[in-house]
Amino acid sequence: MSADVQLAAEHLKALGEPICLSVALCEDYSALLRGEHSAPLSHGDLLPLASERGRILLSGRGGSGKSTIMRRLVVEGAAGGKITTLIDLSRWDHDASECWKQRREGAREAIDFLLRRFGSGETDVADLDFLPASQEKVLIVDGLNETPGSVADDILTACDQVASLIINCSVIVSDRLVRRRTNGDDRWYFAMPLDVDIEEARKHFDVDALAPAARRLLDSPYFVDKGIKGALKSSSLATIRDFVESRGKLDAAGMELAAEGAFAAYRQDESRSFDPVRFPGEAGAAVVQTLREGGVLIELPNGRVAFNHHWVHDYLAAKYLAAHAELWSFEHRHASLDSLTFKANSFDAVAFALEELNGDAKDGFLQAVFDWNPYAAGYALAEVEAISQAKVSPSLRTIILAMLAEKRFDRHYLSARRALDALELFKDDAALAMKDAHDREALIALVSAQPDHSDLFARWKALFTLPGGEVASENTVDAVQEDDSIIGWTAANVLKRLAMTEGQADRILQMTKHERPVIRWRACHVMGSAIDQRFREALLKLVTNDSDENVRYGAIRSLVEIGSRSSEQAARLVEDLGPRLNKIAESPRVLIELKRAVFLSKGCVPEGWSTEISRLFYARADLATDPIDMEAWFKLSSDLRVHDRLAA
Repeated sequence: MSADVQLAAEHLKALGEPICLSVALCEDYSALLRGEHSAPLSHGDLLPLASERGRILLSGRGGSGKSTIMRRLVVEGAAGGKITTLIDLSRWDHDASECWKQRREGAREAIDFLLRRFGSGETDVADLDFLPASQEKVLIVDGLNETPGSVADDILTACDQVASLIINCSVIVSDRLVRRRTNGDDRWYFAMPLDVDIEEARKHFDVDALAPAARRLLDSPYFVDKGIKGALKSSSLATIRDFVESRGKLDAAGMELAAEGAFAAYRQDESRSFDPVRFPGEAGAAVVQTLREGGVLIELPNGRVAFNHHWVHDYLAAKYLAAHAELWSFEHRHASLDSLTFKANSFDAVAFALEELNGDAKDGFLQAVFDWNPYAAGYALAEVEAISQAKVSPSLRTIILAMLAEKRFDRHYLSARRALDALELFKDDAALAMKDAHDREALIALVSAQPDHSDLFARWKALFTLPGGEVASENTVDAVQEDDSIIGWTAANVLKRLAMTEGQADRILQMTKHERPVIRWRACHVMGSAIDQRFREALLKLVTNDSDENVRYGAIRSLVEIGSRSSEQAARLVEDLGPRLNKIAESPRVLIELKRAVFLSKGCVPEGWSTEISRLFYARADLATDPIDMEAWFKLSSDLRVHDRLAA
């Protein structure tokens, strides 16, 4: 028995009584996000399917049994004569992120890095390559969502390439319900874990003895397991809280220390595994000891520890964040929410934080999430409604859904697609109507018909429903500087479809010098809507000189938007950005957004767009000292040409 198989078997044995888990294939990524699937399959059916196409992406919500399925595939694949190798990304940490950034080689070296750090250490790519061509090999990569930011896309690309490079090798990757860059969706099978059938739960314990609220949790294998063990409560949060308190034997002070340590681990280690010194002082050491004794914390190699399920870690970190509102103030929310969600890769902790909060604080927190990342707010709201009893106000829910729906009409194709992906997760009639609105006017009509749920909603609705083409009022321009971010960002969005007087344009320019970065960011957003020499010059200064990365991010998007207005403006954009690219590249996030923003929506592509923009990409390729970087710039240019032919 290989080390991988032994580790997987030990993991499964520790889980206790096995639960029948089913999966299903989805036609494409969009169907996966919508939850539309074909007939149920046994989890074991994924192994022959992997052999057919070489690539399977298994995506589902937290607690849906993905990690259990992946380890069953390791064991069952080996029993069937395959060489199965497990890569467990739940052990990703800050050091891994830093090493990944320095990695300059190709797909083989990338997979070797993952095998060395997150596999059993028994196998590398060369071992797989030297096996006979007739020998089936399966790389099983669990927990893509445990990696921060764009690392997940890089890993998926490496998996895709290795499946092509090594004869008779396939990859099965597990992830959350977030769209990734696949280098061609037709190369992959998309699969999802299905809900546990209630009759399966009945085989293991008396379901009818549970309270109705507890029975509603039984579509998740995690909560079926808790039911088997007699530890299921009336909500997901109550179940997890009871587990930590009862098994960890913690009082209120101990829970606070555990929460502080859990959040510190996410913030400092960027990982589910961490050094136990994250629990501060002698009292923290005592908490670590009692959590270990109760099986809440488990020992890992090199003196590190991890909670026995990621939901336990999410709950404690969320508890700490919810109790410290300063962490989600404007100055700190980006860093805090990046840490809590692995840079928008996992949103369970957001749902738990919402359930910890009450009343206005609940809406205030979700509004902070929206400010941090509007697409993430949609994913988080869907996650909240799926796993939590936390209820947000109808007014804020409508606002978030409507503002996402308006993003579907964005000139930037990838922004529009991300908004649609977030909306695909909602199944109620109101959300579906907004998702399916055929143009902005139809969406405005839907919002106009909504009753005024609150004073905030009435103000927001009055702004959001302003018809395009009219001259903006002074109040609308003033609203860009509102402290309330919902009103401020809505005003910035609406001004993009209104006409402005010379004096109003001057006021937007003045806002680019405001002491608060968020006001400068909103001003950048507005300026992308008009071909105005003063706007262009202001944006060029901001994109290289502003001290705030969000402002520079907004400036590059608006510069691309202006450049997309005509062939002449496209040529001007390239001339403007060429000499500034080195400075822009000092901020990886801004450079990445430039690469994304140049992909335009259907009907928004001026003649010769890809030819002009490729001049920038070729210039970067010429400066590249690394063949991998050079190839990436050439590929980006090729991808843009293909996209533009389809979007013209």
